[in-house]
Amino acid sequence: MKIIKILIAMLALTVFLGLIVVGAFVALFDANEYKQELSALVKQQTGRDLQFSGDIALTLYPALGMRLGSMSFSNAPGFGESPMLLVNNASVSVDVLSLLALKPQIAQLVLDGLQLNLQKNAQGQTNWDDLAGAPDKQPAPPSAEGGQKDADKTAAFNLEGAFEGLSITNSRLVWSDAIAGAQYQVEVSSLTTGLIKAEQPFPVNLSMAVASANELNAQLELTTSVLFENQSLHLTGLKLESKATGALIPVDHVAIKLGAEITFSMPDQRLGISALNTQIRTTGGVLTHSETSLTAEAGFDLKDEQLSLGVLDIQSDLQGDAIPNGRVKLGVSAARLELELNKRALGLHDLVFALNENKFQGFVQVEDYTRPAVRFELAADRFDVDKLLGVSDRPEPVPADKQEPAAEDMQIALPMDLLRTLKLDGKLSVGTLIVQHLTLNDILLKVNADKGILKLNPFRMNLYEGTFDSAIELNAQGKQPVYTLKQELSSFKIGKFLKDFMEEDMLSGATDLRLNLSARGEWLSALKASLNGDLDIALKDGAVQGFNLRHKIDSARARLKGDKEPELIEKKTDFSAMSLSAQIRNGVLTSDDLDMQTPLLRVSGKGSVDLVKETLNYLVNAKLVTTLKGQQAGTADELSGLKIPLLISGPWLSPNVDLQLDEIFKARLDAEKEQLKQKLDKQKDALAQKLAAEKASLKAAQEKEIADKKAQLEFKKQQLEAEQKAELAARKKEAEDKARKKLEDKLKKLF
Repeated sequence: MKIIKILIAMLALTVFLGLIVVGAFVALFDANEYKQELSALVKQQTGRDLQFSGDIALTLYPALGMRLGSMSFSNAPGFGESPMLLVNNASVSVDVLSLLALKPQIAQLVLDGLQLNLQKNAQGQTNWDDLAGAPDKQPAPPSAEGGQKDADKTAAFNLEGAFEGLSITNSRLVWSDAIAGAQYQVEVSSLTTGLIKAEQPFPVNLSMAVASANELNAQLELTTSVLFENQSLHLTGLKLESKATGALIPVDHVAIKLGAEITFSMPDQRLGISALNTQIRTTGGVLTHSETSLTAEAGFDLKDEQLSLGVLDIQSDLQGDAIPNGRVKLGVSAARLELELNKRALGLHDLVFALNENKFQGFVQVEDYTRPAVRFELAADRFDVDKLLGVSDRPEPVPADKQEPAAEDMQIALPMDLLRTLKLDGKLSVGTLIVQHLTLNDILLKVNADKGILKLNPFRMNLYEGTFDSAIELNAQGKQPVYTLKQELSSFKIGKFLKDFMEEDMLSGATDLRLNLSARGEWLSALKASLNGDLDIALKDGAVQGFNLRHKIDSARARLKGDKEPELIEKKTDFSAMSLSAQIRNGVLTSDDLDMQTPLLRVSGKGSVDLVKETLNYLVNAKLVTTLKGQQAGTADELSGLKIPLLISGPWLSPNVDLQLDEIFKARLDAEKEQLKQKLDKQKDALAQKLAAEKASLKAAQEKEIADKKAQLEFKKQQLEAEQKAELAARKKEAEDKARKKLEDKLKKLF
């Protein structure tokens, strides 16, 4: 009991001494004595006026503290009379027990009616430039004695780094920019905290609004729990909600909800964000309705300036008249996003980009986004552009008299500076692409750009049972862009292509095409005028729809003779083969080897097409080779074998097709002359042959008579010779007989 009494007595004595200390502090301390000195010090350091309205008063209830009343800080010269800083009421309270322990802790700091005006004039100067630019006043180094005293004071009056809270109400920040002609106002309705103490969490609640002259009106509510621990800042349970309207946003209303857990390590300078979840909803404006969600895990290294996002997922559902087909679902996800600010590099790995059911997968690597230098590889199994854009039916054709006239010229503006610095290495592949009712398969496109040269090589696909292979180059090194195109198209079914594209197969056949073109310029007229190159095209087993060439010829023949025109049953011209080559020089195409073979016609042609003036002058020669039965236009035997010239000239969109009748008559006369000449030549040949035969016959008779006479003479000669020989033989025998008789007679005489 005695000990208890002693403790009670000591407690009573402590309270009594505390009351004496507080009473002495209240009675002896007069803060108003320092107002003038503080104002003079501010005037000396800044050249501005710091004014206090009312006395600084001490408060005892509900807490021991000071009520500062209102005060203002004047504006910079040339920025008006309104103060730069104005506070209606400010008060601070101190924990009594900490004061008794000579270790005072601020219980609560209250600011009400704080107004801060920040301005920029038309010359680009701000009303705080004079404060930021004032020369630093380096205080004189304290003496050893003074330093020791200061150290003692610090040790004796040590704030333990905690106070019961902060309360800021009815505060405003105004930013005026005379150059931009804009003014923004931030209204802080309430900013409150709980007990702030190291290594203990405390709540923070913020309610504010932002407004700008009918351009923006936004409200923001934020709640979180803040913890300072082991030199790290932790924000747990962070929730932020905001609603905004105004002309600065392209929708009528936007609402944002954000939740996250944030940690910042001050020694490592690392910021970590986990459980990041953002929801954005909009209504009205360009979008009738939209919902967007973003989830990720984020880390930011301030020292190395590296940002990384893991498990990034963005999903959007956009609806409105401005959206193709009225609605689109957009998705972007990546296993990892890396942003290196010091290297100006960005990487998206295991990227999935989705537009409705269309998905692209791959990666995007930006090695230097200021240049930029980009590497990417994206692939999709199927990309239906028509379905995405809501293209189901072809629009009704606009009558010619209601069509707007085409512009005389069109500029093709390219970002030349960007192209000169762009470094790009990418690959895009699509299994099936549907666009403008066309179906393209196995698309492969490789893109490369460096030192002002952009190349699309190869650019290939399977196109309507054929193959398409091209190489495109854009050279932006000079003042004007230079385009180069090399293209080969093989076994392309042009009829099916035109049927899908235009619903009309005006031309059909297996097509081979080769192009080699170049042009330069920024305007369409310049590109046409500078176009150079050559082309070759060949079609097999096809037809030209809407035009029966043989019927045209026979109709013209019937009109000339006054006969009834033949009936047209099939409006097309079949051909088994058609080929053409052309050269283009400075926008003028010339060709002299058109060759088209049909069952009844052989067509050749030559002429030119002026791409700049959009005119053509082409002469087609059609030669009939047989009677007409397969094309349902009667017969034209008298025209068979003739060349029928057709001159196609004038504007290429509405050319004049002129059947050259004088040429036909000339050709017919030439043909008749040729026939007469051939007949005369035939008759001459017959007469010549007859004369030759008669001459030959006469000659043969003469030769026979001569031969007979010669044979008779020869026979007579032979008879005479035989007679002479016989006579000689007889004479010889007679002589021999006589000689032998004489010899015998002599021998007889001798013997």
